[in-house]
Amino acid sequence: MTEAFVYTETDRTKSKWVARTYQDFVKNTGRSRTTLRGLFYHALQMKVSDYPICGGFVGEIRITRPYHENDGEKLSKWMSKARRLGFIPADSILEETAGEQVFPSEIVLERPYSLEVWVAKSALNPLLYPICQKQGVTLVSVNGRASEEAISALYQRCRRPTIILCLSDLSPSCAFFSSDLATKIAGARPSTGSRDIKLKCIGLKPEQVLDLLLPLITANTNSKEDHNRFKRYLKPYPIDPRKMAELDCLEVNYPEGIAGFLSDSLAKYLSGFDPDNESWMLDLKKGSLLDD
Repeated sequence: MTEAFVYTETDRTKSKWVARTYQDFVKNTGRSRTTLRGLFYHALQMKVSDYPICGGFVGEIRITRPYHENDGEKLSKWMSKARRLGFIPADSILEETAGEQVFPSEIVLERPYSLEVWVAKSALNPLLYPICQKQGVTLVSVNGRASEEAISALYQRCRRPTIILCLSDLSPSCAFFSSDLATKIAGARPSTGSRDIKLKCIGLKPEQVLDLLLPLITANTNSKEDHNRFKRYLKPYPIDPRKMAELDCLEVNYPEGIAGFLSDSLAKYLSGFDPDNESWMLDLKKGSLLDD
């Protein structure tokens, strides 16, 4: 069914702005795909007064101004219309998909352990998987928190010691993705045939946000418990606990985007990994997170 309002002047004006923003992203990064939130962060850093505020009746432009984080609420709407109107390629903007997904590597490298990357948002999968594939790493994406089914599937495919490297936002709902995942894995450990599994959070950590000067935006949470936990976590750092940093911001604040960040992280940990040295990993047997 065709929506009657798809082709209004307001739709066209906003959709053309999305197209210009996408084209500017491609021009500046040389990459043709990014996430919806990646496009959002690119729009924020453009610092130009070109975001159209349209009239309510005929769609005329009454004023333009710089893009603001509050405008992000409607970005999905205008991006979808830009796609339907043919202003941007159909596969250019990656969005979240429901469910948990596992992408085994087709390349098997000679290692005494298996390596997996777990990420708390699925939109990043197409950007991360080529890096995982090259390094012989399994990619797993979950929607915020891993389900019992995801943990069960992990134990079923673990045939040798396994290291899980975690990626998640620095936010009230996601900052403890790795430690919560470790708790679930430890709690589901089979009574027989126990597997050796260790975890490491490779991002985003407060130190990375500060060192990379990553942009912070307002954090939204409906959980007072999550907010208080996040506030305690950030107490040693000069970061406002009312703010958050998303993985997607790496798309415009790190060389080669989130893919470059993962590639560099894997190179760092693989080159320095000592299976007999657990000082930088979350040891499930001990059940506590040990710092670098």
